[in-house]
This record gives sequence, structure tokens and C-alpha cells, in this order.
Amino acid sequence: MEIIRIPVGYLAANCYIIFDEKTKDAVIIDPGDEAEKILSIINKKQIKPLVVINTHSHFDHIGANKEIMEKLNIKLFVPEKDGENKNFGAVEVKFLQTPGHSPDGISILIKNHLFSGDTLFYGSIGRTDLGGNREQILKSIKTKLFTLSKETIVHPGHGPDTTIEEEMENNPFFKGSTQ
Repeated sequence: MEIIRIPVGYLAANCYIIFDEKTKDAVIIDPGDEAEKILSIINKKQIKPLVVINTHSHFDHIGANKEIMEKLNIKLFVPEKDGENKNFGAVEVKFLQTPGHSPDGISILIKNHLFSGDTLFYGSIGRTDLGGNREQILKSIKTKLFTLSKETIVHPGHGPDTTIEEEMENNPFFKGSTQ
């Protein structure tokens, strides 16, 4: 499995392309802007995207959905239930409902890689002042994300990668509350 991170738009939202090296089957997570930049990388690497998945529906994560889906003739996948597993070609995905930043927030687990959208960041959590809920986001992180393996690599919707262990031990929103 290979992961390509592409910061897009003026808010530098992380778009991710996750693909199987052998089959080139891929999923695109959060194509928020700059469709041509994303498509150029897909063409250069000869990747075969099968679906678009959004971690939530804020503009900076969905802005290029329509153009990407039309040009690649693929659809948007929205999970129906928490914990749902779905295979997109050779890419196996598990969905976790993680509301809080937004009511429709999800996190996506592929092997030991978590794509947390705007739920969990390196050293922080997502904003809740734009229609979110602070208690809900904290509960989502504690009951869904912090139950994952400590070695799980977290790929957030903005900013650098982290790990579950790093956030359990050092995130100021949780420090001392998860041991």
C-alpha cells in the first residue's frame, strides 16, 4: 500500500490517494480543491481510483469532488453504518463514525493507517465552533480512535502525521486522561 498526501486549497486540506502497488487500485480521500493537481498525480503514477470518500462535508474537503468524479467516472462512497468494512479492489477500508467536528464526521482505517479528517490532529482536535460539538468530538476520539493500536499512524485533514500513542500521551486535550 502506498499513500500520497496532497495539501490542496488555501486551507491546505490534506487530500490522500491510497493505492495498492501491484493492482494500482486506489481510493481518494477528501479531494478538497485543485482537481487538476490531483488528476496529474493520478495520471503520472498510473493509479486506478475506484471511489471518492469524504471524511466530512466541509467545503475544504469536498471542493474538487465533482470534477474528480466526472473526469475519472467514479462515485462518492458514503458508509451506511459504523464499523463498516468495504473493499475497493485491493484496498480494504473500515469506517468509523467520529462526529464532533461536524455531525457527519467519519474516520477511515486502512491497515494501520487512520485518516482522521478534522477529528484528530497532531497535538490538537478539530474545531467545534462551526456546527460541531465539543463533547461529541472528545467522545469520538476517546471511544473510537484511542481504542486503536497505539502504533496506528494518523493522517489528519490538515497538518503533519502523528500516531495514536503520540496523541494519547501528549495531546493537550487528553493528556493525563487516557492512561
